[in-house]
Amino acid sequence: MLDAVFPLAVLLAVVNRAIVDYLTAPVRQRYPDLDLWFLVYVSFVVGGVIGWVSGVNLFSEIPTMPLVLGRILTAASIGGGANLLHDLAKRRNELPEPLK
Repeated sequence: MLDAVFPLAVLLAVVNRAIVDYLTAPVRQRYPDLDLWFLVYVSFVVGGVIGWVSGVNLFSEIPTMPLVLGRILTAASIGGGANLLHDLAKRRNELPEPLK
């Protein structure tokens, strides 16, 4: 199941990044010296909303994981971006055999 859901989560993370970049492009053009340090948090929130609304759950194969917690963690992962999802995929090899 994770193999089918993971590409969708990565796609949503990329879409999230594209949306935030598109919406901030005029601000960057108008104020090129403005420090946009807070955009990481904006991206995290927007990605979290996108992840929650989409209903994607990367943690559905863990039997003891409540559905809501799995969706919250997935939404946070999507908000964190494709790099965070890539790190999760790399660490999947460290999981015990029944969870892989």
